[in-house]
Amino acid sequence: MEYREYFRELKEGIIAPVYLLFGEEDYLMEEVIKSLCRLILGTGGRDFNWDYLDGEESGLDDVRAAVEMLPFGSSRRLVVVKNCPYFRRGKDTRKRKGQKEELVALLEGLPATTCLVFVARGGVDQRQRAVQLIKKKGRLWEFPRLEGRDLANWISARVRRKGVKIAGGTASYLARIWVYDLNRLELELDKLASYVGEGGEICWEHIQLLVDPGIKENIFFLLDAVGKRQTRRALLLLNQMLAAGEPPLLLLFLLTQRLRIIGVVQVLDREGLNPREIASRLKQHPFVIEKALEQGKQFDRETIAACLEECLWADGQLKGGRLEPGLVLELLLLKITGPKKA
Repeated sequence: MEYREYFRELKEGIIAPVYLLFGEEDYLMEEVIKSLCRLILGTGGRDFNWDYLDGEESGLDDVRAAVEMLPFGSSRRLVVVKNCPYFRRGKDTRKRKGQKEELVALLEGLPATTCLVFVARGGVDQRQRAVQLIKKKGRLWEFPRLEGRDLANWISARVRRKGVKIAGGTASYLARIWVYDLNRLELELDKLASYVGEGGEICWEHIQLLVDPGIKENIFFLLDAVGKRQTRRALLLLNQMLAAGEPPLLLLFLLTQRLRIIGVVQVLDREGLNPREIASRLKQHPFVIEKALEQGKQFDRETIAACLEECLWADGQLKGGRLEPGLVLELLLLKITGPKKA
């Protein structure tokens, strides 16, 4: 199942006794909780029939107390436990073993009068007995980061709900340049919808005018500057992204990722594969491959290898060196945009 099927099930009024929501898309997990609130609590009863606990601050005793409380004026209560530490991968200490056993006992004795929702950011250990119990008794729903076509479809659906239009190609463009979370994207879509007005159409020009281009688009520009050995422009783009609060490690990761994609695409292109075949092989959007082929003209094999070697140096400095992160990235750009070594 994927997220649209999850919401389709909720729309049909199907409520499981227990859920484990996990992954990267906090926005979608919060939307599930809102849907369950409407289904279970309606417009009233929230003061008495729902608890919102923080798993980092509340113990399993608190969760059990909330779960075992009887509903007031309703047939069911909703208990949500966010930031759950119980399902993480890790070594079993005595404390963790006891916690796991307590959690299994809680799930085995879950009363029919409570819907229990666990929310965990990132991955979970699906080998755990508690996770397997949740899967058997309820729903184990994963929310990986939306990208590519999935994100474009989400954008199109949200735009329609706001009473405006967007062409498929325009939604794909916005999905391609977007790197932030869906909460922030929702605000950008509100801004665009207000600008074009009800019944209007969001166009590429509106996105260029109103939306922060995002780190992915700036990485494309940065790579262009690196490929053309435009040191000043590369440093300017870097400092703009750092000033906007972009994490240095994320910048380095995306730069390294792009360089690797360009290198692999060059190899597959030389083997005679067309862009669509390369996209299928690498599980990338065709636009990404076309852009890599275009940018690859500025990089020969030796340059790619040298750049990746310098990126490895920068990674070590960012993770364990003494240099300031911004300076590390500046030095990296100076190295890879400087004159080619003879």
